[in-house]
Amino acid sequence: MKISNAIAVAGIGIAAVLLFSTVSNSQDACRGGGKHTIQVRPSDDGMPELKYKGGSAENVHVCNGDEVKWVLNGPDRDFFVDFFSGAPFAGAQRRGSNGNIVSVQIDAESGDYEYGVNFAGEEPMDPVIIVD
Repeated sequence: MKISNAIAVAGIGIAAVLLFSTVSNSQDACRGGGKHTIQVRPSDDGMPELKYKGGSAENVHVCNGDEVKWVLNGPDRDFFVDFFSGAPFAGAQRRGSNGNIVSVQIDAESGDYEYGVNFAGEEPMDPVIIVD
C-alpha cells in the first residue's frame, strides 16, 4: 500500500510541475502581432552595432505578422537593411532608413534570413532573423 501511495503522490507532483511550469509548448507557438525593436548605433570603429532587448541581435526570433524595427540611436545618418537571399517580408530586399527607422512586417516561411546592416557606403554586418 505504501508503494501505491508513493506512486500516486509522485504522479500528482509531476502533474503539478507540468501544469504550473513557466515553459510550455503553447508559449513557444507563434501568435503573430508582436513587436521587435533592434537598436542600431555606430560603434567606435564606425560599423553598426546591433542590440536586441539589451543583448545580442545576432539571432532574433520572430513570427509571421510581427513587426520588426531597426532604430538608429546616435548621430543622424542613413543606414540600410539588406537581406541576402530572400527577405521575410513583401517588397524589396533592401530597405533604407526613413527618419532613423527601418520597419517591416514579417510574412514568410519558417527559416533563417541572413541580412546586413550598414551605414551608407560602408560594409554590412551579418545578423539573422529567424522566422519560427
